Amino acid sequence: MIRVEILAQTRAAMRPFVMLPFALYKNDPNWVAPLIGEQLKSLCEKTADPRRFFLVYDENKPVARVMAGADTRLNERLGKKYGYIGLFECMQRPDYARTALDAACAYLKEEGMEMVIGPTSADFDDFSKGLLVQGFDGPPVIFNPYNPPYYAEYFEKCGFKKHRDHFAYFMRMDGFDLQRVEEIVPRAKRRFGFRVQKLEFTKENEQRLLGDVTRVIREAFPAEWELNIPTYEDIAKVFSAYRRYYRPEMTMMAYAGNRPIGLVVAFPNYNQLLIKMKGRILPFGWLKFLLGKNKIYGARCNMQFVVPEYQNMGVNTAMFYEAYLEAKKLGIQWVEGSTVDETNAASINNTEKMGTHLYRVYRQYEREL
Repeated sequence: MIRVEILAQTRAAMRPFVMLPFALYKNDPNWVAPLIGEQLKSLCEKTADPRRFFLVYDENKPVARVMAGADTRLNERLGKKYGYIGLFECMQRPDYARTALDAACAYLKEEGMEMVIGPTSADFDDFSKGLLVQGFDGPPVIFNPYNPPYYAEYFEKCGFKKHRDHFAYFMRMDGFDLQRVEEIVPRAKRRFGFRVQKLEFTKENEQRLLGDVTRVIREAFPAEWELNIPTYEDIAKVFSAYRRYYRPEMTMMAYAGNRPIGLVVAFPNYNQLLIKMKGRILPFGWLKFLLGKNKIYGARCNMQFVVPEYQNMGVNTAMFYEAYLEAKKLGIQWVEGSTVDETNAASINNTEKMGTHLYRVYRQYEREL
């Protein structure tokens, strides 16, 4: 018999929810397991907004899961009543998917939502969203989702339709047109009066630099993005959560005088290590992480912002150029630029100018309630 349970947000209750993908993907060489302890801690955190975790059982075996919630702050910004779903996983049976998704939608309708969008993250960070619908040929790059191809079919059978696509672009470092950029960057800096520097945090400057990051993102934030415009507290929370993966050599800030005007953020692809750790720090996961972190040869560029007054002035190119030089020193051989909202024409144009090609697509779905 198929049944669905609503889980209490305790480590014991949430553990089957977290462990379901380990059974689902046990024979999939491309799946990267999350760190179990880290995910349990995150999912058990209380939030101001409503959210609920559903776990579907067939007899006593977990077979599907989903999280559902609503973001009051985002709905106020958009003037909408949107709910979201995330963390969807499902064994290969469409009735399991329907049980999970229908339960999530019923809950959101009870909460007064008029549409559900997902899979998505409730947080600003925008690092992970959508179902993978194109590009199943390898493991995901750090923070990006991964799923079996049949998930898209299951969503559509359950009454969902496409909401938005988000693109991932691939570039080999040796394919970067270095000569052309070397000619452009010095001229752009002189003409428009800006400089580029690494974002190196210390105890003394951390608050100021996080404030600069917040300012750039808020001023450059695209109006069409369905995300919260971040506060300083949002940025500080994201930085704290991902600090272990941060390399200052791969994050560049542009300044005009003392004014921050641009930001590019990239992370080494720690999934090359996490895929070997199988979700566990102990007994040897931490050792694999420490010994391997300087041998990573891939990266993900997941943020690029330029304030409106300095767009189309070579600021993006200059930041990418400086990040490229530092990444080469670290032994980086390729970079993924992701994810780019299909509605963001400026980012798509800037990304394609760097010599990239589209190689993966992540799709968000919607369903009226």
